[in-house]
Amino acid sequence: MSLKQLFSDRPPFNAVLQEKAQKIRYSCSPAKCLHSLLSFLPIITWLPKYDWSHSFFGDLSGGLTMAVFSVPQGIALASITGVPPVYGLYTAIFPSFLYIFFGTSKHNALGGFAVLSLMTHGAIEKVMLRTATSYNATAYVNHTLDELFDKENDTIITNTTLMQILGNETSFVEEVTLEMWTEGVTPVKQIHVATTIIFLAGIIQVLMGVFRLQYLTSLFSEQVMSGFVVGGGIHVFFAQIGNMLGIELPRRSGPGYLYYRIWDLIENLDNVHIPTVCISMSSFLFLVIGKEYLAPWLSSAFNYPVPYEFVLVVVGITATNYAELSRRHDVKVVGNIPTEFPPPSLPRFDLIRHIGLNAAAIAITAVAIHITVAKVVEKRYKYKINHGQELYALGFVGVLSSFFPVFPVTSGFARSVVGAAVGGSTQLTCLFSSLALVSVILFIGPALKYLPQCILSAMIIFAQKGMLEKFGELKSLWPVFKIDFAIWLMSFFLTVCYDMGEGLLMAIGFAVLTTIIRTQRPKWHFLSRDDETDHFKETKKRDLERIQGNVCIFRMDAPLIFTSSDRFTMSVWQCVKKWERCKSESFVTIEQMNSDRSADIFESKLKAARRRWKRDQKSDTRCKLVIDCDGFPYVDYLGLSTLKAVYVDLKAAGVQCFFVVQKSELKRLFRATDFYEVVDESQVSPKNTKEVLTALSSIATTDTMLIDEEDNEEDADPEERVTEESENSEEVMSETSVSIGEARSSASSRNSINSEE
Repeated sequence: MSLKQLFSDRPPFNAVLQEKAQKIRYSCSPAKCLHSLLSFLPIITWLPKYDWSHSFFGDLSGGLTMAVFSVPQGIALASITGVPPVYGLYTAIFPSFLYIFFGTSKHNALGGFAVLSLMTHGAIEKVMLRTATSYNATAYVNHTLDELFDKENDTIITNTTLMQILGNETSFVEEVTLEMWTEGVTPVKQIHVATTIIFLAGIIQVLMGVFRLQYLTSLFSEQVMSGFVVGGGIHVFFAQIGNMLGIELPRRSGPGYLYYRIWDLIENLDNVHIPTVCISMSSFLFLVIGKEYLAPWLSSAFNYPVPYEFVLVVVGITATNYAELSRRHDVKVVGNIPTEFPPPSLPRFDLIRHIGLNAAAIAITAVAIHITVAKVVEKRYKYKINHGQELYALGFVGVLSSFFPVFPVTSGFARSVVGAAVGGSTQLTCLFSSLALVSVILFIGPALKYLPQCILSAMIIFAQKGMLEKFGELKSLWPVFKIDFAIWLMSFFLTVCYDMGEGLLMAIGFAVLTTIIRTQRPKWHFLSRDDETDHFKETKKRDLERIQGNVCIFRMDAPLIFTSSDRFTMSVWQCVKKWERCKSESFVTIEQMNSDRSADIFESKLKAARRRWKRDQKSDTRCKLVIDCDGFPYVDYLGLSTLKAVYVDLKAAGVQCFFVVQKSELKRLFRATDFYEVVDESQVSPKNTKEVLTALSSIATTDTMLIDEEDNEEDADPEERVTEESENSEEVMSETSVSIGEARSSASSRNSINSEE
């Protein structure tokens, strides 16, 4: 073993290999595997500890209430997605049931979401436009005599035989009509596209959990999501307004389709169906009166929330059935709902290449909404939710649910809280809700076929009221947070002007761009010691004259990277310039002249001017600059090169530069590079920041104390002082003395006038 290896800080290679092997054996041990299984299936942990006597009846009532609310909501979301109504009920059953096994939240309930349904509808329309269509084509087959001759029966080919076989008497060519297909996707149903989207989205969410990418949800800031949700509400409104007015609008999809949808609506205003409009307005008015005026009053009288949507559905079905509105007034209804349970089937994997981007946007949006609801639930019910496990839960639920006819899901705050409001306290609330919905499909499904579609559209549009209330956030953002205000508006306009997925991605890009711009313009400030607390604090430029000594302490609170290195260099020189200019100024501002301490200010200005002149006579050095490196969260290669270049330039300009380094990562960076070959190691202090800055601030103490002693001597012997100064500083101090003397005389005259008044 060499001497270098003997004194090396690195452990031996064999020891490293043994440590790695031991970690692998521990990770593959039965106990570790069991722990991993339990972490993927939280139900194994909490179900044996379930308190049946305390929680069962609360979960039962909460599940039944949630099912009552989910029936009209599921049918309405199915109409947004563009699939038959029964699939909305399936979406409220399967994902919510599967979440019991993988989820860690007691109150989250998975189901459809209006924005996700609209994004899914856009993907479905895109696939349907690319679907291949069939057409008839004529082909000609040239037969030979051997093909037509029947050797067994020795049939002789005559004109009559040719007419019977080929349809002509003169040739052996047969005309055949074939069914051909255009280029595109094999014919597919809308629900098959939706199940493929939720399958691919589930795979993406599982991969996000594997690579611990839940931090990506931080890109979905509150302002981005608020603008996106409000913009999505606008899309939902125009998607449902046709059903409320009884107008059949053409299909539209793609970026900017909303412009064409508005134009289609204007062109078809003459075709408004009056009975449908009357039912829609009556339903909307019922929801407004019930939920805005009666609900607050009835909440104090009943322990259970009144399901106004369910009441509206029951009234609409009854009125349509007995008044025969569908037959007599041509009011469109939901139609037949099958009562059989769907068998599992595989998704259409051939559609993945057409919906990949849509599925990625839906997956990330679902994660962002789910994590946001989870954080709200954490804060409201005071317990911790494992966000990493929630990614796995969403992914596994999506993959397993894709074998049944469902569309993409996420958490909804209203759906998650309604069960808890009536006593639900565990995941079994979703189990009882799913069982109740299965009963609805099997026994009550045929009655739902009389439900008017305009009632569902009225319910959906009324549900967007909560989203539109987010416009109130702009009022609180504008006075202080201008950039967040711009992000909110940009997210809203991009979502409205483009399609949902593209608008969300561009809004995220705009938010990231604002962050990059802000890092390129970091703020810097001076530091000075507070005499009361003995700590260092930020100091404004107008207060620099109160700082004793000639040590300037500089701090920039931003990463020192390639985007901010030029700004850092410019800020350092700007700091030195402002410091030296402030220390050389001897004029008095108007505010200081009008203050009660004007005489003291004049005296301090005169003494400061004398001190600066004597200090300049003793030394040729400029100010001493201290750079507090604790303001740098991290430093890259260009940032480190900038620090060295600034040090060299300051030294060449006669400015002594010191670095205060307390972070261990930055210390290791200095030692691992050639930093100390350029910068003297004595100029870099690794001590505590407070102690270092205090020590460096005391550099000018000797000069200050000497000047104070000389001032005292001058006060004791004024004749000697005048004689000495007249020889050396008559010409230098004349301008300063005159300016301060004039200001003093004007201030004294002003004070005398004020006293007479």
